[in-house]
Amino acid sequence: MSPANIPDPVFFHAGFFDRGSFGTPRFLLLALFLTLVDQFAAPILHSTSPLWATAACLLLVWRRGKISPSPGGAPLELLIPAARLVAFVAAHGALIFSARSWGSTLQGASGAMTVEGTFIAAWKLIVLAPAAILFPFTAWKKIASTYFPEAIAGLVVLLTFFPSRALGTFWPWYGQALGRFVHTLARVFVPKLAYLADSNPTLSGPELDVNIIPECSGINGLELFDYLFGAVVFLDWNRLRKGRALFAYFMGVMAMLFGNAIRITSFVVFGNHGFAEAFHDSISRRVGFFSPPCFSHIFR
Repeated sequence: MSPANIPDPVFFHAGFFDRGSFGTPRFLLLALFLTLVDQFAAPILHSTSPLWATAACLLLVWRRGKISPSPGGAPLELLIPAARLVAFVAAHGALIFSARSWGSTLQGASGAMTVEGTFIAAWKLIVLAPAAILFPFTAWKKIASTYFPEAIAGLVVLLTFFPSRALGTFWPWYGQALGRFVHTLARVFVPKLAYLADSNPTLSGPELDVNIIPECSGINGLELFDYLFGAVVFLDWNRLRKGRALFAYFMGVMAMLFGNAIRITSFVVFGNHGFAEAFHDSISRRVGFFSPPCFSHIFR
């Protein structure tokens, strides 16, 4: 058996995660707790992405286990001075106070593609910023060099783990891009296919019109992929090549989006070649692969 195929020794222990250790990154627990407090104290800051990002980083550090210092290098010891801890808590208090003061004014702009909406979205991510107060810059450099893969994984979770929010916001643009791409592919097989631009674009064919609505975006598939990929990464974190795992993640996301476009293209093509009634019956009964109510059909 080659070294690459030798099972992780931790799997042979009675305790599945015996090698896990929270030794150094206990500050992540503190950041996770106060981020949760922010969400309850100021509803306008509610966003689970910072919570999941911090939790993912924490779990991966735990999964990695204790880190032996390099020869001649000092061990990574991070003690939080009382003054920095007080400043950290005070920063969260100021964040909560400002959010509660401006919350009623900006609440209506949450999720909108406006300056105010962008400000609120950034505000929800700033809840992680007070953690910078806990250590001096030199300590953060050491933390970054030691836990760089875990930090990148946390950043990926922060920005992509809940794609429904991103695609929901960018649907007017993404819907047009998806519709144009499907139209380009389907026209090879349905020459008379017309494209009607709208917030929910319509592909008008000789026998079947397909209206692409947000439920057709492939969000459910992306979310399932995120959960499955995250579980695999967590279990095999100590054996993964981190750069390849990151590349595989983004390639998987692209493959899911491309597969969704091919799925819609197949509806358009087969629906305009004598199978329109079959697709309508399948979707109406909401069975099997056609269960999401993605399409509105207009028969001629």
